[in-house]
Formats: sequence, C-alpha cells, structure tokens
Amino acid sequence: MRHISSTLAFAFLLLFYTVTTAWDLPSLSSRKRIPQPLVDTIQARNERRVDPSRLHEWISNQQPLKGAAMAPSSESTSQGASGDPIISDVLPKTRGINIFASLTRQFESVEGRLNDPRQNVTVLAPRNSAIQDLPRKPWENPQDYEQFGEAKAYEGDEGQDRAKQNLERFVAAHIVIRSPWNEGEEAETLGGDKLTWRKHEDRIYIEPSGIQVDTIAEQVSNGEVWVLNGVLNYSQ
Repeated sequence: MRHISSTLAFAFLLLFYTVTTAWDLPSLSSRKRIPQPLVDTIQARNERRVDPSRLHEWISNQQPLKGAAMAPSSESTSQGASGDPIISDVLPKTRGINIFASLTRQFESVEGRLNDPRQNVTVLAPRNSAIQDLPRKPWENPQDYEQFGEAKAYEGDEGQDRAKQNLERFVAAHIVIRSPWNEGEEAETLGGDKLTWRKHEDRIYIEPSGIQVDTIAEQVSNGEVWVLNGVLNYSQ
C-alpha cells in the first residue's frame, strides 16, 4: 500500500508540474504579458502556435492576463465568386505566422475585409518570433502606463477596453488596403498609416520603418500575404 501511495503521489506531482509548465502560470511580477496559455509551444522549429479558440475567449472575456486550455474551434472560410481561395482561406495556413493570423479573426473590421473577395488587400504578417520577441506585447501602450500606472493600466472594464483597442490598432497597421501594390507606391493601412516599399539587393523593405519582408508567401484572388521579420507601427 505504501508503494502504491508513493507512486500515486509521484504521478500527481508530475502531472501538476507538466500542466504548470505548459500553461506558464502567472508569476508575481506586476508587468503585464500576453497570456501564455494562448501559446502552444509544441510546433516544429520552435515556432509557437496560438489556439484561435483560446484567443477568442481571452478577447471576449476581457482578460488579457488570464487564460485556460481549450479545445480548438472549427473555422469557416470564404471564397470568391469563381471559387478561388482568398486571403481568409490561406492566412491561417501560412507557416510561421499563426499568432498574427489568429489576431485577425478577433476583430470584425479586419476579418470582414479579409473575407471580402471584392476588396483586395496586402497582409503584412509578422512572424511568430517577431511578435514573441517584442519588449512589450501588442496590447500594451507606454502611454497607458504613464497615465494610469503599470498596476492599473489594464485593470477593470476600461483597462480591458484599452487593451483590446491597442491590439486592434496593432493588427490594422499590418493590413494594406491595396493589391497589387507597386514599388514606391504609397498605400494606406486599415489603421490609417501611409506605407511604401522599396527593393534593395533582392530584398524588400517596408518604409518608413525599414522592416524587411522575408517572403511573399501567398498570392490569391483578393490579395497577397507578405511575411515580415518585424512589426510595424510599434514604439518602444
């Protein structure tokens, strides 16, 4: 009996450690972080994947610091009149940009544009690693911390609204409402920013930030998906 009890205790401790590690439960730090339960670390080449259902509930419940493991939700896609794929079809399947792809589905202003086969767009999608390596998260704004303090910037209903608005601006800054988009041609984003791009030694750079385009990953009937090695409209 003693052997069985010891075995059960060990199994329980192992399970508790595994769940705690996988969910990255919050520490005592007061610094706000995007909820790690949204990030699934089991993916090739250390590219992390966000579960859209987790992210959707996090946004809906206005809890940027909390989360729980959830089962994936079913996804619906749209197609153009000819039946050809459109941006909303290919974006979730593009390798290495799962985090940004999941964020686009949380805001009607963005999702509606990507689902519309009649309106062309160029999606400038940051790599997972580019978002993960940011010194602060996309829903954080230094001005919010200056005005409200770190402890209260994203607390309560008003704080949660600020977090969601910041996140929506971040996503909208990466959706160019034009395609095809020619070199040197000024184009506007959903967020109202003006961007151009230039080519130098077979590399494409988004201006005025100078962020490098890693690849043009998809070309479909209503636009293109460009994978970026950084993020746009982001201040330290």
